[in-house]
Amino acid sequence: MLTAAMEAASLGSFLGPAAREPLGPRRPRCVTEAQLRSREDRFLKKYAATELSTQSSNRTCAQVLEEMRQKPQRFKEKSRRSLSPWEYSVHRDADRVPAEISMARCLCDGCIINLREVSSYNSVLVCAQTTVLRRKPCPSDPNKFVVWKELMAVPVGCTCVRPNYSQ
Repeated sequence: MLTAAMEAASLGSFLGPAAREPLGPRRPRCVTEAQLRSREDRFLKKYAATELSTQSSNRTCAQVLEEMRQKPQRFKEKSRRSLSPWEYSVHRDADRVPAEISMARCLCDGCIINLREVSSYNSVLVCAQTTVLRRKPCPSDPNKFVVWKELMAVPVGCTCVRPNYSQ
């Protein structure tokens, strides 16, 4: 179930500087580049990344509707058959492991019902928490790094919901 905060969040809020600093002692432990690479390798083995979805084509809701009208049986992907269609784009961050993560983007503001976009419903992102590894230069030695794990909300698809009306 999506919370009101999750529904209100935009994709930009997932990409912003909301990264938490490493927890623990006041003086962060700095690691060498070799230690950093070793830790990244262990992290990637433990948190095996899935293949990146790169179907992004900057389609619009109107284009999706036209595709649905012209070739309704053609699409196998849920992202193209959904009432709230979405596409993926790859977000890159050199200070994160994995450096590339696929993120969903809703193509419609409303929902597609009977091959029309209906604005009495809303398309909203569905997010999943994933663990990433973050790094930044060590404050006391620019040739070393501070490394920490972080939970990150990643948009994985879109769903159709009733609007959240405030009274």
